[in-house]
Amino acid sequence: MVKESNAYLLGGGIGSLAAAAFMIRDGRLPSGNIFILEAKPLLGGSMDGTGNPGETVEPETVEPETVEPETVEPETVEPETVEPETVEPETVEPETVEPETVEPETVEPETVEPETVEPETVEPETVPSETVEPETVEPETVPSESISVIIPTPAKKRNEGN
Repeated sequence: MVKESNAYLLGGGIGSLAAAAFMIRDGRLPSGNIFILEAKPLLGGSMDGTGNPGETVEPETVEPETVEPETVEPETVEPETVEPETVEPETVEPETVEPETVEPETVEPETVEPETVEPETVEPETVPSETVEPETVEPETVPSESISVIIPTPAKKRNEGN
């Protein structure tokens, strides 16, 4: 597949030259299948490194190599004739099955006597009582000058007739 591929690179700058080198080395593309298209007469783009500013250098004229395409004749393949296989259908006789007669089973009801359960008597648990002495709390004495008492006064009733 690689030998049938062609690569066309636009411009003869360092990028196209590096791409061509990688296609040859890593891609195994034959160098004859790589085409670098440059409008100027000198390859190298801005990296040409020849001459002085304002000086024109005429490049050598190189005639491109002509590669003739290979002509491949198509192979003629004769179609294979296959005879259809004849299969005779198998005759299967239907199986006759006699219906099975099942007699219904008679079940007598079972008599169940109710079970008598005696109530369980539980004795209350006796817990010894403990005597707890109340703790005596002495009232705290507050100096009288630090106590302010605000007594609310009843609001005056309004006359409802006015």
